[in-house]
Amino acid sequence: MTKREELEAALANARAARDWGDAEDARAEVGRQKERAEWERTRADYHKACDEWERVRAAPDKASSEYEKARADWISARADWDKVDAEYSRIRADDAAVMEEQRKARLERDAAYNAALDALDELNQTETTIRKELEAAFAKASADREIATVEWQTAKAAATKARADWEKARADWEKAITEWEGICARWEKARGALDELDRGGSHEKNTKET
Repeated sequence: MTKREELEAALANARAARDWGDAEDARAEVGRQKERAEWERTRADYHKACDEWERVRAAPDKASSEYEKARADWISARADWDKVDAEYSRIRADDAAVMEEQRKARLERDAAYNAALDALDELNQTETTIRKELEAAFAKASADREIATVEWQTAKAAATKARADWEKARADWEKAITEWEGICARWEKARGALDELDRGGSHEKNTKET
């Protein structure tokens, strides 16, 4: 696994852990909202029963069925309220500790996610810097290559011309040698003929003298 793959995997895990923790916190908050709604509903019922009980208790007829019903409803609502209020108070006390743990866990998740994100960003920046350096080096090398190619082609053309000139000069030299050899052969032939003539003249002179 490459360094990038390791960092991307770490970031994905940190993101998943953060999202899972957020979802759990959201579900816990929904539960707290339901508990508060139940507490508020029970309190409203209790206050409603209290109001009804106060209204009926102020009436002159204390033995009426309405009086007894209002009193019983009030007692029942108060019992429910006392139970729910006590439970809600306990839950709120527990929730305070739970919410503090959730806050700390959230900070840890965020720190892990941010660290993973920063590490990947640092790698991206490093790779970007390296890529820029390599691209600059490649651009310079390409420019140098273009210049060298032009110089090489110029030198190649000059070498080709020089070789053609040399081959022409050699051909001219070989031609001159051939011509010189031909001239020398003719010279030798002419000299031989002259020598032969000279020898013939001398022989004829000697014959006459004899």
